[in-house]
Amino acid sequence: MTNLLNIVIKPFPIRSWVFAGIMVLYISVSLCIFYQWVGPSLDGRSDQHIAADSLTYLDFADSLREHRADPFVIAALSSFPNTLWIPVLIALALKSTFIIVVANYVIFFVSVALLKKSYSFSTGTFVAFLLLNATTTISLLSVNKEIIDLLAVSLFLFASREGKRGILLLALSLALLNRFEVFVVMVVFLLVQTKLNPWRNRRTLTLVLLAIVLSVMLPLSLSSVLASRFEEASSGGVIVLLDSLEMHFLYGVAVVPKIAENLFGMLINPFAWKALDNSSDLANSYILLFNNLATAVVVLTLIKKHALSLRSDLIYFAMIGCILMAISLVIQPRYFYFVYVLLCLQAAQPGAQLISDRFVSGSHETANA
Repeated sequence: MTNLLNIVIKPFPIRSWVFAGIMVLYISVSLCIFYQWVGPSLDGRSDQHIAADSLTYLDFADSLREHRADPFVIAALSSFPNTLWIPVLIALALKSTFIIVVANYVIFFVSVALLKKSYSFSTGTFVAFLLLNATTTISLLSVNKEIIDLLAVSLFLFASREGKRGILLLALSLALLNRFEVFVVMVVFLLVQTKLNPWRNRRTLTLVLLAIVLSVMLPLSLSSVLASRFEEASSGGVIVLLDSLEMHFLYGVAVVPKIAENLFGMLINPFAWKALDNSSDLANSYILLFNNLATAVVVLTLIKKHALSLRSDLIYFAMIGCILMAISLVIQPRYFYFVYVLLCLQAAQPGAQLISDRFVSGSHETANA
């Protein structure tokens, strides 16, 4: 009884109370946003486009729940790999958009706890950076793939750091079923650090070679897919030129501008500013703007701390992710959300650990960047 009483009355550090208070305030404000704007956009009371593809997932779930046997829904869900399965399953199982919000918050805090078990970082700084990004807020308030990306990456980092093969398999499986591109990034990241890569300790060279290999492989193996997606991206301004380079064996030339377009497009590309005129499509205008602003803040923080280095596994992982995600012919910054998580985690670590942290078992050699 005495031990229980000591636990109850044990004082918490002031910073913990401040953090808890800020989180309560943030959750309260986010719920107001949900009830005022996001919720109505999902249940048909508003025609605003706020939560990206959430309405599609909810419609698909309703179709399955009501046994409508819609041919379009069945066809969309029948392929593999399929990025619809996880969000549609969540919408089907949880039914209520509010319950989905509660589940998203649970996933968010579980993900942070997993990372905290493996890394020494400032929780307040890490969470503050995450919440600075409007994509995080919308991901918490809707059914989406980004919040599952956060969980998958957290499981992956935890498993890799702690040597938990079962959890590593879970992370890979979750990524494959949710957004298979993240699964590919994880697999490539693991492979380039094995003996299969003779240049595994020369990280800059490995990234360059990856871009060169993709330059050759993409037009040869995915020409029909690239052509069809090129039609979708044909109104994208400068991205048309970059996509054209990608389709003609010059992905190595286009990759850096394409990464910049995804991470900072609303800040550096005047053609993207016209989207801000459309107040009914917040998902592709102001949410993207604040996404890009948050990314810029985190990157500048890393530069200031001299922490944007390939000697860090987190930055190496993020750069591999950027190169592979930039293959998409359509600019979609939310596809890069897991990269943002990695950058935030790097920025939240103490200076002494920013470069030395290595989480893949056995990779303790100094990498030449």
